[in-house]
Amino acid sequence: MHFPSMRWLLVTCVGAIIGTTTATILEVDVVFPRNETYAPNFWFPIVFAFQNAKSAELLNFYITFDIWNWHKNLGESYGYSHELKWANWSSHEPYFEYRFVDHLMREGHWRLQWTVSWQSCNEIAPPGNLGQKMIENDTTWYVNFATNNSAPAVDLVAATANKTTCARELGHAINVTDRTMDSDLSANWARRWTCAVVASSTPTPTPDPCRVTIDSANAASMTASWNAKLCKGLNPPPDCPKKRSASQQLRVVGTSCVLAASGALGFLLL
Repeated sequence: MHFPSMRWLLVTCVGAIIGTTTATILEVDVVFPRNETYAPNFWFPIVFAFQNAKSAELLNFYITFDIWNWHKNLGESYGYSHELKWANWSSHEPYFEYRFVDHLMREGHWRLQWTVSWQSCNEIAPPGNLGQKMIENDTTWYVNFATNNSAPAVDLVAATANKTTCARELGHAINVTDRTMDSDLSANWARRWTCAVVASSTPTPTPDPCRVTIDSANAASMTASWNAKLCKGLNPPPDCPKKRSASQQLRVVGTSCVLAASGALGFLLL
């Protein structure tokens, strides 16, 4: 029986390691709303989740979504967009991207239609042509839901704990490898020199939005973050912390100066 020499075996193993590409299944899901009926809410949450979020860093994600009013034959719609090319993907796992919308405070039948777009490397681009080394990808889907005064109030924790109402169509899986390539700044949405390689896996990864849950801490954090954003706006809600007026700030500064001067004088008289 013939065994390869240790030197050849070592070279073979090193070559195999160098040529190996690992991949991570990144998943983008709509976790709220679902195909259910909710009570109208002044600030109604729309929540996307990214599972294995760290692998999204170089994909320059961009989300657009529209909410259509079925009662008006899709004649009434509201559009939103989220740029995620500089998102802090390592801050949470999963990473939640959300928005609270203010036109679902009445009864109705609605359609949420979204498009998730991202960029990846083009491995078959001509050598030296960086401008063609980016591929633009997107996926579009929708979910229908309703608002009714007799329905339960919006509850993100309870909704995502229910594993029977999260259809697989609400998610999209992307096979992201650990390989990167050079890209042209003008073609890269984030103006980066680097892009990520996405594998065309067979079979296609199956998304599983049911894995995502929103606990009470995450739900409270989303609400607090949104309230803080509103309080910094032009028309803050009445429950925002009161800001000090210019005269109040001057009085505080003046009092501090008087106290400091008094302290200094007392020290000199000792």
